[in-house]
Amino acid sequence: MEKSSTSKAQKIGIWFIIVAMTVGSIGAYFIVIVDTENQKRDAAQQTKIQEQIKKQQEQEDKKVKEPLDGYSAEPFDKASVSKLVIKDIKVGEGKTASKTSTVKVNYFGWTADGKIFDSSKKDGTLSPVEFPLNQVILGWTEGLDGVKAGGVRKLTIPADKAYGDNPQAGAPAGPIAFVVQVISVK
Repeated sequence: MEKSSTSKAQKIGIWFIIVAMTVGSIGAYFIVIVDTENQKRDAAQQTKIQEQIKKQQEQEDKKVKEPLDGYSAEPFDKASVSKLVIKDIKVGEGKTASKTSTVKVNYFGWTADGKIFDSSKKDGTLSPVEFPLNQVILGWTEGLDGVKAGGVRKLTIPADKAYGDNPQAGAPAGPIAFVVQVISVK
């Protein structure tokens, strides 16, 4: 028989290497499992964050489309707007406006495609405006005649009673619509 030339210390070293490699392999396996679980958890958290961002964006979009609570800009057929259309959404109980009254209102206006072009809501805050009715577009002068304080009126205004078909400096062309909330009448 041949005598082994491996010493006891070498055998212990080899066993130590085998044990270390086994423990390392098992440890690496558990790290992969834990990392996979962490990746799943991270992906779930990312999905949740994206859903929250989407929900917040939808709320912001709704605020933009609904500058007055409960009222929104809806597209309309501009070819069908040939005369001023007045619709009382809420009848007020206060003083009645005439064409020469001064009114304080919250409002928003939009074009036929549903795009809001003006609003008394700036940076998320309502800032009512006050003006004499005989110093605004004819659609407002005629459309708010007879409204009572506390009322809400929708006005669909043809171009000839709005800003015209070729308006100046940023005013919308063609027919437009407004929702006007009358706060007070003087």
